[in-house]
Amino acid sequence: MSNKERIFRNTLNKKFHNNQDLYTCDNNKIINLDNKLIRNKIDEILADKSFIYRIKVHIVIDNKIIERKIIGIYNDNLVTIDNEYIPINNIMDIYK
Repeated sequence: MSNKERIFRNTLNKKFHNNQDLYTCDNNKIINLDNKLIRNKIDEILADKSFIYRIKVHIVIDNKIIERKIIGIYNDNLVTIDNEYIPINNIMDIYK
């Protein structure tokens, strides 16, 4: 039993650059979060069990908070109930 084959394990002498940079509020200035994080937050809101057709959310764009009822995503844009397209790249934060 003492003659078991050893599993290959690479040494960890390299730097990892796969973590995300996240930014939050600083002195009442809202800083843009990572675009993937915004997309994940939108996907979580749309995948929620309480979402049937529309949901009221608060969207932060250019340090202004707007309240809209969203119905989905189309071509990297949020679509509201009033057929307004909001580009996801312009969104700094979104919450219910």
